[in-house]
Amino acid sequence: MFDTEKAKKILTTRIEGVRIKLVNPVNEMKDLEKLRNFGAEVEIVERGEPAIILAKDDIKITYKATPVQIEFEPFLRTLLRLARGERELPLGDCEGEIVVFIAPVCPHCAQVVENVNRIAISNPKIRVTVVDVALYPDLGEMYQVSSVPTVVIGENVKLVGEYTLEEVVEWVKRVLCLKNYKLEYYIMLLENGRIDEVKRDVEKDEKNLVTIAEIIERPELLARVGAMIVLENVFKKDPKKIRNAKLRILEILKKNNPTAVQDAIYILGKLGSKSDLPYLRKFLNSKDENIREAAEEAIEEIEKRF
Repeated sequence: MFDTEKAKKILTTRIEGVRIKLVNPVNEMKDLEKLRNFGAEVEIVERGEPAIILAKDDIKITYKATPVQIEFEPFLRTLLRLARGERELPLGDCEGEIVVFIAPVCPHCAQVVENVNRIAISNPKIRVTVVDVALYPDLGEMYQVSSVPTVVIGENVKLVGEYTLEEVVEWVKRVLCLKNYKLEYYIMLLENGRIDEVKRDVEKDEKNLVTIAEIIERPELLARVGAMIVLENVFKKDPKKIRNAKLRILEILKKNNPTAVQDAIYILGKLGSKSDLPYLRKFLNSKDENIREAAEEAIEEIEKRF
């Protein structure tokens, strides 16, 4: 039910210039016709899947959801920002799609949606769609959404849970502006236990295995462990796919980083062949006891396989 008093409180100025298209609206969506009283242009389209489309100039935000209850106030604030054209975030060269998956009475979804809408208002080249997985379970299944809120940036990056505005903006810059995000994204996934997602991604493109190998010299422990699990898993399925990743691991052996070298030796024992034994034997005389032990174990493991 449309709360007129709440709308009067939040919409402190008229939202003229804001266009609202109600596509085949369900009853609660139809209540948004009352936004005409606040200056919005409201159009009803009888055909199509139920949706609310917000637009002003070249900005577009689509709701495949009904902004009621805890979603209502953030929705009104979005309308106000849209009317004012508040391009407050530095996202000049970004371009692409963001999809936010929510569910009824989700305690964190409303804030995440409001944050992402601020991004769309700041940069019209970024299109935002808000999806209620209860209304559109097929979309949730297509994007493999297992919990809400989930923010999908571009086609591949999924942020699951409550992220701050600053965090979402940073990921948007990485994915839609710089298009250089794989390393940090894999680290984030592995640290959050989402190893199966990493496995699926590298199976689509084995070039990403080199990025997985690079994680071995990063400081994040859980990410390093996860990276080695992914590499070993791929090796067991198809050793040929690991060729370029192994070259990257051999480069790490040259670094002056004892922890990274030890991990590289360990994983080389899992992935290596006889041709890698000379590299490993160099570490049998290392002053670092842990590196010596790792080299001995890796050499033994390779010799057992061949």
